[in-house]
Amino acid sequence: MSSLEGYTIAITGGGSGIGLATTVELCSRGATVWIAELTPDVPTKLESLVHAGKVVFRGGVDVASREACVKFLDEVVEKAGRLDGIINNAGIGPAEGPIATDETFEKIVGVNLRGTWNYGTQALRIMEKQEPKGQWGTRGTVVNVASMSGLLGWNSLAVYTATKHAVVGLVKAWCKDFAPLGIRVNAVAPSVTETEGVKIWFAQRKKDFNEDMKPPPVGRFAQPSEIAKVIAFLVGEDSSYINGQTIPINGGAI
Repeated sequence: MSSLEGYTIAITGGGSGIGLATTVELCSRGATVWIAELTPDVPTKLESLVHAGKVVFRGGVDVASREACVKFLDEVVEKAGRLDGIINNAGIGPAEGPIATDETFEKIVGVNLRGTWNYGTQALRIMEKQEPKGQWGTRGTVVNVASMSGLLGWNSLAVYTATKHAVVGLVKAWCKDFAPLGIRVNAVAPSVTETEGVKIWFAQRKKDFNEDMKPPPVGRFAQPSEIAKVIAFLVGEDSSYINGQTIPINGGAI
């Protein structure tokens, strides 16, 4: 896979789970990664990368706030001089049941859809003004982290499923609008991935991750690093002709 040396990539929720693995993967390929994270403290696993200047961490960033997204991305451009790519990774999936409460609806929509919209539209405004770069005149790349629920439907997860379908829809629409400007927009749709967040999600439903989940045909669940490698591929020039696509990563589940 091609180097990302000299790239500045900004990711939401880059301090844990798939986001953390993606941050590490991007740095290993030479990129400098800016993290917008709701939690205030730098994760232990990222401390060495922060000290080395490969990761810039900003805690207390709520993606549901447009003002927060604008402030963060404007700082990235001011300090780095360019925004080569963003990853809309921040997302939540609290317990819903067949009919979610209004409070749960607003919370999930606020992060998963509004957050993706806030962060993505501000990044696109920045990218469309940048000079083209590389062999194909790329102004920037956007990668949304959707879910297999954005391609299918899961019981007792109506709101989460709806938001992930919307995230996939944004990819299709943004591609049509911004491909002519040299901006690529894609998404990944992971199935169940072994993260601490997913295990907590199961515990909320009084289920055991290892006992109550049936693995896909490959016989195991995805590791965050496996999702991260696909995201890194979509950010770089190796995927220069892939645009408007949502890539399923599901071990043969469908």
